[in-house]
Amino acid sequence: MPCEACQGKVDIEDLSYPYVIHTCPNCGREVKVRKPGDHGRGIEIGPGDRLVFPEGWLQIAANPLKGSGYLTKHGLEWFAKLTFVADLPQKQDEIEKILEENDRYCFGMHKKSELIKDLDPGNPDHSEEIIQRLNANQDTVDWWVFWFGTFNAIVEGAIQANDPRQAAWAMACAERCRSMIVFKENFEEVVWMGHSARRIIGVIRTWDANRKNDDEEFWQQLCKENTYRLSQIFAIPVIFIEDKAYVGGMNVGREFARFVDYLYTTETSKDAILVEIKSPCTRLVGAQYRKSAYGPSAELAGSTVQVLDYRRELARNIKEKTEGTRHQINIFNPR
Repeated sequence: MPCEACQGKVDIEDLSYPYVIHTCPNCGREVKVRKPGDHGRGIEIGPGDRLVFPEGWLQIAANPLKGSGYLTKHGLEWFAKLTFVADLPQKQDEIEKILEENDRYCFGMHKKSELIKDLDPGNPDHSEEIIQRLNANQDTVDWWVFWFGTFNAIVEGAIQANDPRQAAWAMACAERCRSMIVFKENFEEVVWMGHSARRIIGVIRTWDANRKNDDEEFWQQLCKENTYRLSQIFAIPVIFIEDKAYVGGMNVGREFARFVDYLYTTETSKDAILVEIKSPCTRLVGAQYRKSAYGPSAELAGSTVQVLDYRRELARNIKEKTEGTRHQINIFNPR
């Protein structure tokens, strides 16, 4: 039973992130609490309190988007050492143990693989199918795990055959493959993030150097080469489909065809997104209308009307094709 000092205190419900176990100094009752620290930052820990980190909450990853915290520069170096060299064998006679652990690792990875989990790597009848599937997916971790296991097996055979040259060669190849596994599992996304940031910097520099370039085709090609640029202006993930996309309007004489600068779609609703661009030299604001009031420029108003026309034409064509398909189905299936 709680005493008068802790009678109003109850355990918090959400234990998915750190909390404190407070022990009542009067009755010894333990209560799980999470009280913000000074200025609402962190968690307040009083005398005798025990800070608890829930199992699985602390995730260490080179990719900050996958971890539960941020690594400093020294922390990243520590993580790299932990990943690459922490399990180095201390003695030569431990090599058999390392090879056995490598075998178990590869077997476990094969069992979890979405590509070959229905096949048995130990069954010779499945070898050809495994190689075909992995050969078609050489950019995956599974590909490098396969070769890591293959060279690891060659090392085991070479040791049994007392062939040190082949054992040394196969071990070197196995470690190269292991390095690729570590890279793809822990560092590939981080490296790509760095390259993506560098590309953004490059685009900004191109923008600064071409602010007075009114050649719309120049900007058309620049945005095509960096389609992710335009995707940043949307609040939801979008997918680039095509530039200078045909949206309809062409008659039998191949006239009046309408082409939008860029066509995107959303990942979830699959809605079409029409994007029309103008050069940095295009005026956006028109003449003064009233005091402190300015209307859109003719170029901006014209572009807006143009996109609306593209949308109308695209919607009309989609409706006609959809109804045409439905009529065809009704012909063959009167029901």
